[in-house]
Amino acid sequence: MNVKTIGEQGLHGWKGSVAHSVARRADRSRIPVTETQVRAVLGVAFFTMSLLYVVKTLRAVAREARD
Repeated sequence: MNVKTIGEQGLHGWKGSVAHSVARRADRSRIPVTETQVRAVLGVAFFTMSLLYVVKTLRAVAREARD
């Protein structure tokens, strides 16, 4: 499994719509990237942000449980 596959798998719902729109615009620009690459990067970014949110929430719950 490569990074592109992982990034693409994270794009569902509104995140997929946003990534698709941004990727189409980037593909038409002079930036030397493909739609697939842009969607993969955005997918990984959305996944990372979600993971950080879950970790932060779990830390807060654990902190509250200790107090």
